[in-house]
Amino acid sequence: MSQLATFTLDIRALQKDLLEMGQQAPLIMARALNRAAVSGQAAMVKAVSADTGIAAKNVKREIKIDKANRTRPTVALTIAGRRIPLIAFSARGPEPSRGRGRGVSYRLPGGRGRVPNAFIATMGSGHRGVFKRRGRKRLAIVELRGPSLPHVFEKFLPRFREAAQVSLVKNLAAEISFARSKQGTAA
Repeated sequence: MSQLATFTLDIRALQKDLLEMGQQAPLIMARALNRAAVSGQAAMVKAVSADTGIAAKNVKREIKIDKANRTRPTVALTIAGRRIPLIAFSARGPEPSRGRGRGVSYRLPGGRGRVPNAFIATMGSGHRGVFKRRGRKRLAIVELRGPSLPHVFEKFLPRFREAAQVSLVKNLAAEISFARSKQGTAA
């Protein structure tokens, strides 16, 4: 039997089991959806991190999960459109430069790059980043940033869907089994 046929049989059996669960079905479905979203997020973070060279923690920070609940059985993943700070792209250079050095180098998927007259500094708040002065005199400094992640996510959207679907079927079966075991102990 093919994998698609097995997947279809599993879904039909799970639909029947959900109908038998009655009022608990929305809660079971919400729990399974939330766990599937987290699994999909993990697959997406791993793929994007490998593609861009950004640390997984920086990619994960940009993904927010709007979880399902009993009354709203949908999960939404949102990806922040902000540009990622350049420090996340393996930036190397003087910290702080105090006028010395040749700038900061960084690594993007296309190769290494360099920003002349830039420096790495840690702000009073503890935030570390790559900065450059605006203008010639000692004016304000601006933090340099790399590309944003939403366009990279589009490339890996099928991988997210696949991981989430497989996880949903597995988690739905586990949640139904868990609910049944609780019913057996309550009776």
